[in-house]
Amino acid sequence: MGAPTDRPRVTVVMSTNRVSPYLAEALRSVKEQSFTDWRLVVMDNGSPDPDGVREAASAVPGAVVVREAGHVVSVPLNHGAALARGEYVTFLDDDDVWLPDRLQVLVDALDADPGAGAAYSSIDTIDAQGARQGPHYVVSGESARDLLSGRVPFPNVVAFLYRRTALLRVGGFNPALAYAEDTDLTFRLLQYSRLVGVPAVLTLYRRHGSNTTHGNPTLVHDWARRMIGMQLWGAEHHRDPHVLADVRANLAALDARDAADSVGEGLDRLRHGHLPGAARMLGRAVRLDARAAAREATHRVRHRLGRA
Repeated sequence: MGAPTDRPRVTVVMSTNRVSPYLAEALRSVKEQSFTDWRLVVMDNGSPDPDGVREAASAVPGAVVVREAGHVVSVPLNHGAALARGEYVTFLDDDDVWLPDRLQVLVDALDADPGAGAAYSSIDTIDAQGARQGPHYVVSGESARDLLSGRVPFPNVVAFLYRRTALLRVGGFNPALAYAEDTDLTFRLLQYSRLVGVPAVLTLYRRHGSNTTHGNPTLVHDWARRMIGMQLWGAEHHRDPHVLADVRANLAALDARDAADSVGEGLDRLRHGHLPGAARMLGRAVRLDARAAAREATHRVRHRLGRA
């Protein structure tokens, strides 16, 4: 267990633009960590209630609150990370929860592998009331190429503990992205750092109606496609020729997932009589990946016939 110091080994960065109904629980999960050599930096990203944010953060001894004018989330996250002086940086959303040994387990993983740039864990999902809903991400021995190519989905940024020097090396989060800034960072880390996966569930990811990307998968996919386009440009100049092939494969995997999601959305609109919207979504699915769209449509039709 670490002991508190003037230069804590771990800097915990939280960005919030509100006094979330889950904020107190998220902060309490930091306060109750078994590893104690950390400092919390709360980036108030233009919240309408700065006094409320400061009051909530005051429940965590030594917490620092920094007020921002309100930016895409990459800006306050990078600002918070820039305030770190210790070895490690990690990020906590204002509605998620850490299990008590999260920091200790991830610090131990990076201490045991000085060449690794980051460690990440499995994640479970909780609902608005905090009830466990099952796995969200499962670490299963995947390789860097499994992740880079999209054969295995990326872990969320909330799963990671970063070595500060590795985070600085790849430039932190890209402020040109309104979404997909976390997967963009992971793309760059995979190309220039080694990542360590820890099978234990250490973070609880909360799903609720106010999630940033809730209910708009098309928007998320479009931003992800833009982000992977940036990765393709960089991969063309990478010294490892496998990187370019893997990033292209990741884009193809994204298109297949987007096509499947678009089929689902299109059929749902069709059932509700929204014919123009259904036509747009089904047309989008075919343009992205006709085979994936056909597979998803067949699967859904068979499922409905089976239920009937």
